[in-house]
Amino acid sequence: MKKSLIALLLFSTHSYADNHVYAGGNLSIFNDMELKYSGMSADKNSDIGGSAFAGYSFTVSPGLELGLEVEYLYFGKADFTSSSHVDADAYFINAKPKFVEEGNNLYSALILGVGSMSSEISVSGQSIKDTDLSYQAGFEIGYMIDNLDIGVGYRYQTAEFDGFDGADVSNQSVTLGIRYNFR
Repeated sequence: MKKSLIALLLFSTHSYADNHVYAGGNLSIFNDMELKYSGMSADKNSDIGGSAFAGYSFTVSPGLELGLEVEYLYFGKADFTSSSHVDADAYFINAKPKFVEEGNNLYSALILGVGSMSSEISVSGQSIKDTDLSYQAGFEIGYMIDNLDIGVGYRYQTAEFDGFDGADVSNQSVTLGIRYNFR
């Protein structure tokens, strides 16, 4: 009985040791923001954006980790015309499955998130701030060095703002990111 209890404790400690907290940030480049309003659509490359995130990673199986994270994201400001612009930021809760092949420092990850996007939308002199439900999806590939992950990825975020006659805002970007794993 004592031997099996000791063995159980050893295996559960090893399993727990693979779980860890992480934190990092992304720089969003090549931001392409789209505003749809009253049947019209406008596209614009916005300022460089950025995000900060923190999460907890669970080892699901060899080669698969599942990260659950919170993220703050600033999209930057997109001027569509001299009289219309969007300035947006968001908070997301993300699920991030990370695929790692044992003995290889490369990884790939998917990002699925739900959250709240706040936008100030100005069109033809009318301006309104609104916050609404938002979604994001993306992927990332990268390289792991000790406790650091360095990656490049793609993200797509979208929200429909009921407070401004159903204006839709979407953003897609290429991200450069770094993540520190507290192991």
